[in-house]
Amino acid sequence: MKKLWILNHHSGLEGDRHFELSKELVPLGMEVVVFMSSFSHGREKYISDKEVEIKKPADGITYVLLRTAPAYHGISIQRILNMIDYCRLMRKYEKEFYRLFGTPDVVIGSSVHPFSWESAYRVAKKNHAPFICEIRDFWPLSLTEIFGTPKYHPACLMFGLLERRAYRRASAIVSTMEFGYRYLEKFPYVRNDRIYWIPNGYHTEEIDKVLEEKKVTLPSELDEYLTTHWCAVYTGSFVDSERLFDMLDAAAYMQKHQMNEIHFAFIGNGYLGAEIEERVKKENLKNVRIFPRIQKSQVAVALSKAKVCIAALRDDRVLNDLGLSLNKLNDYLYSGNPVVFACGSVNVVGESGGGIVIPPGDTKAYVDALMRVYHMSDQERKEMTERGRKEIKERYSYSLLAKQYMDIFNEVLK
Repeated sequence: MKKLWILNHHSGLEGDRHFELSKELVPLGMEVVVFMSSFSHGREKYISDKEVEIKKPADGITYVLLRTAPAYHGISIQRILNMIDYCRLMRKYEKEFYRLFGTPDVVIGSSVHPFSWESAYRVAKKNHAPFICEIRDFWPLSLTEIFGTPKYHPACLMFGLLERRAYRRASAIVSTMEFGYRYLEKFPYVRNDRIYWIPNGYHTEEIDKVLEEKKVTLPSELDEYLTTHWCAVYTGSFVDSERLFDMLDAAAYMQKHQMNEIHFAFIGNGYLGAEIEERVKKENLKNVRIFPRIQKSQVAVALSKAKVCIAALRDDRVLNDLGLSLNKLNDYLYSGNPVVFACGSVNVVGESGGGIVIPPGDTKAYVDALMRVYHMSDQERKEMTERGRKEIKERYSYSLLAKQYMDIFNEVLK
């Protein structure tokens, strides 16, 4: 067995990219240790009270939860300090980790933030192991494009330095974004043959089993709502990047114009949760219900009971044109339902034909797309959903993506 260490501050268990990849890597001969923070970015709370907690969720897979501090809300100095604390704790317990898990043969440093690259490279260099730089967000590009941070801001300069160091040091660079190479090729020291695309995947076989066995149930209120209404369903985080208020705009428009055929279910949690509930209450949106976060297996059941899956993304061409790799789109396209997605860039919904893509921020276009799905014939709906399911099964299955990662490991270990 080869030992793989993955340093991912914002990792998680069920449904998370590295947990699902690890389940497929273990049978291929990898023993995986993932180092993550115990502060949940989406829920903005700690999931462990210990400074270091070790979990073994499956054979060959170990998770190390680090209690990074301080807690934070949104983009703030506290969040940057939390990132730095991740590096501190990795260094503080490094020798203990070697004692417990042995030394790694390969090390992956995975963004969101680039401090994880620094820690991963340190571990890799000390153990003469290849360092793989995995990019799930480009920093500082995300700061300058999404938040309008000046490129000469100290945070951008710092992240830019860390980014360049990681690209120079990496034996391989893996991007979850299909066209990430367009950005990476701007760096003269990054060779094209070191760049790989491995998107966020989907466990098609596991979802098939969940739906066939029918052992997984939903909370009674959610199940009743989905069963008794023709529902457009959103699942995921209640955060700015997901543009939930754009979808609420569509719901408000439909209620105002007495378009009562479609109801909306928003399932999840996040720092915008209270604000979303307040708007629903204030505007008396009778066609909207908010439900708490559910387990990954329950998401598949909920989506199977939906009639259409909905999502939206801010119109950021610089970032989005590098390619999108959103877990929820995999869930949606494999659900057996059409998808309505507000996005201004190339995406898997449009490429596969598994749904309708509309311009972001256009409420009337969103309403029209939903009504188009509502009035589809069964045959039209079946053809659309089959195209989406085919795309996920053939290009996004975790079993296929794990083999692609194994090819990279074999290359850098030569």
